[in-house]
Amino acid sequence: MSLTNGSPSEAARAAKLSSRTLAILSTEDRNSALQSIHDALSAAKSDILQANARDLEIATKSAADGELSQSILKRLDLSRPGKFEDMLKGILDVKGLEDPGMCLR
Repeated sequence: MSLTNGSPSEAARAAKLSSRTLAILSTEDRNSALQSIHDALSAAKSDILQANARDLEIATKSAADGELSQSILKRLDLSRPGKFEDMLKGILDVKGLEDPGMCLR
């Protein structure tokens, strides 16, 4: 499934299913997956920001109608200075975290 073409509920179901697979990966495989996610997002930055701009137009209307808070609207804006880069850095930061499964062994 392409998350860009799916509904939010489809994306949530796919994420839940993927989380089960990711939970059993070795640290090396997990870090490789995180690096791949980082690299793919970085390479698609222009497309992501264009899609985000379209989403923001809809969200802005929802906020004006009182259906969405201004704070959520602000968090949705990936074009704010440093926001996209912070997101990418956050992915790499997870690579440095201890595997929680190792604590249980």
